[in-house]
Amino acid sequence: MTSAISRTFYRFVGGNTTIPVVLGLRNIYILPTSYGMLYLTVLGAMLIGSINYNNNLGFLLTFLLGSLGLTAMMHTYSMLYGLRLVSATAMPVFAGESADVDLRVADVEQPRTGLYWYFKAADRIRADLRPKQPARVMVRARTGHRGLFDPGWLRIASDYPLGLFRAWARIDTGLHCLVYPRPISAATPEGTTVSAHRNGDIGQTAGVEDFVGLSAYQPGDSPGRIHWQAYSRGRGLHTKTFAGQAGEGLMLDIDDIKGDDTERKLSILCFHILQAYHQRRSYGMRLAGQTFPAANGRVHRDRCLWALALYGNG
Repeated sequence: MTSAISRTFYRFVGGNTTIPVVLGLRNIYILPTSYGMLYLTVLGAMLIGSINYNNNLGFLLTFLLGSLGLTAMMHTYSMLYGLRLVSATAMPVFAGESADVDLRVADVEQPRTGLYWYFKAADRIRADLRPKQPARVMVRARTGHRGLFDPGWLRIASDYPLGLFRAWARIDTGLHCLVYPRPISAATPEGTTVSAHRNGDIGQTAGVEDFVGLSAYQPGDSPGRIHWQAYSRGRGLHTKTFAGQAGEGLMLDIDDIKGDDTERKLSILCFHILQAYHQRRSYGMRLAGQTFPAANGRVHRDRCLWALALYGNG
């Protein structure tokens, strides 16, 4: 609630700051840095000394350095002025991971150097923009609990070229990223029923007969299925999949998991969903009065994980 009020107030006093947005006079701010304050203090002392001693060379040097500082301030401000952000998107992640927010920036007319992008100072990155080229900037935002994650204000800042002034803008991306429960490895819950029916959006099932190919690694994958040769070649983690005769599917139920910790139960369900998906095994789920019929495939997996992420949040 407090965040929403602060954003409304900021839009009122600072103009439109919601993507898509063009940075301009009403939403760019600039102040001297600590070095800039020292620089201005020295200039003031030089001016006072030049007046007291009526030193023309002192006046010349003071005004020369003052004009240098003023030019640097204009260049710092121009790094942000006219910048147009088109969109911001983020893929779902698991709790505790960093969400990669994909920012799309329209073509720029001049080089933009020394731009820092961040939601929190700890995740600050530098990304320069080149003229006549559409740009994409990936900014990380650290997630906490499952649910809909609001990364907060996006900040774009620059102190280029001399570090005497810092210009910045705060932007409301309007983005909410879906955060799944963090998978916790556990044995199959007691009471889990076996489903003899199967439907889904893939045509192959998993067995141990014929090698099909590689798929991207997901938390919960068996270490024995990881393709370590691909990892050693710098291609990242991938999981081997096989085609053959699949076994019967599972019907997972949150009530079959012992304990009172709801978050732990959701994490265990998340683990078994991912494991069944990568084994190409049919599975279903019962959750808070909802029943997801046994199936497999990416669409079914995403539907189940979506239900886990928003469980108890309406």
